[in-house]
Amino acid sequence: MRERLSLTTLAVLSASALLAGCAAGPDYRAPAVAAEPAFVMPAASAEPAAAFWRGFGDPVLDTLLVDAVTANADVRLAQARLREARALAGEADAGRLPTLGLGAGAGRGNQIGFPIDNYATVSASFNWELDFFGRTRRASESAAAQVQAGEAGVAAAQRLVGAELTTQYVALRALQQRLVVAQESLVNQRESQRIVRSRAELGRGTPLDVARANALVESTEATIPVLQGAIERSSLRIATLAGRNPRATLALLAETKPMPSLPTANAQALAAGTPQGLLERRPDIRIAERQLAAATANVGVARADLYPRISLVGLLGFTSTRVADLFDAAGRNTNLGASLSWTALDFGRLRYRIGASEARAQAALVQWEQTVQLALEETEGALSQYTRSVQQATRLENAARESAEAARLARVRYEAGASDFLTVLDAERTLLAARDALVQSQQGSLAALVAVYRALGGGWVTS
Repeated sequence: MRERLSLTTLAVLSASALLAGCAAGPDYRAPAVAAEPAFVMPAASAEPAAAFWRGFGDPVLDTLLVDAVTANADVRLAQARLREARALAGEADAGRLPTLGLGAGAGRGNQIGFPIDNYATVSASFNWELDFFGRTRRASESAAAQVQAGEAGVAAAQRLVGAELTTQYVALRALQQRLVVAQESLVNQRESQRIVRSRAELGRGTPLDVARANALVESTEATIPVLQGAIERSSLRIATLAGRNPRATLALLAETKPMPSLPTANAQALAAGTPQGLLERRPDIRIAERQLAAATANVGVARADLYPRISLVGLLGFTSTRVADLFDAAGRNTNLGASLSWTALDFGRLRYRIGASEARAQAALVQWEQTVQLALEETEGALSQYTRSVQQATRLENAARESAEAARLARVRYEAGASDFLTVLDAERTLLAARDALVQSQQGSLAALVAVYRALGGGWVTS
């Protein structure tokens, strides 16, 4: 049982504790990055847009992203964890307040000098731990930090889901454009096939030319069902990411539309912000920093167990053999005092527990450092990839334009009898490949742009 102390003893202990100083354990200070990285892009630039994807001007994408950041399963899971963290923080804060207990009972026996008889009792008790050594204060600090980590966790889930959905949407529109390219090429190839057959019937062509024309048509036709299947799979993936009904999403995305256009043709104009802004925006860095704060506070919780726990306790009760006289002064029982609980001999258990909490705090610091390093690496890589992908798309656009001109001239020369059909065949194959590569390169540029904003911690804010 806890030893009862007089109010005088309690006053002496209280004064001693107040003179002892602050709460147990280290006071948390947020870590700082040793040096600012040199971005591929100029670091001193405007901050990235909070909802950069609205610059695409695509209402369908807007609708899907609004759904994704609220209805996606990963986002809802993060929101549930946040609610749990808030509830635990409320419990930790309540631990700093007094507890009040109520009780009532009835029985038969000897109570307060009465002869054996029926009796009834009513009582109220309270217990208030005086947090001289900061145990409950540190626990509240830890719980509050976990709430903030949970809030950043929701933002992190929205960021990842929004980035994946945007990338998947760009891929879907690219597949649709590749299907359009294949279908348009098929129209031209069938026209060439008709010309070859007509010339063969007139004795001006050869069966070899006809066979080559037929093979090219069949080869192009074979790509169409593959692209159609990929479009359907991409649409279903988008439905899952957005938390939408699959059939309704298939209907929403069924219409072929062009890919969103790049906000700027000049990759150097991209707003990258500053390194410090990056560290403040990225939710994964905020999560790691808040978890470090929680782990540091938990060191204080563990260290506070080295000191005694001092509580104010009180009791007010009434006992009577008659319910009508239950609250008479004659049956009143009061008690007010203090209690002390202190583990004097634990064979080092508390020291080991403190050592474990300190190790967890050190691990949290290493985790934060690693998260910052990976964030800077991701940002550098994304910016570099975006620059290179835009350059590639520009070259492939020129290649597709020249290939179209070459195919036109080859067809004109063949119809005029100035060249054989093999030249036409090669030119049309080259044109199809160049147009298809251009679409894929444009998709890559958009995906790289999405990766940049994901790395910068911007975008996917729907409000």
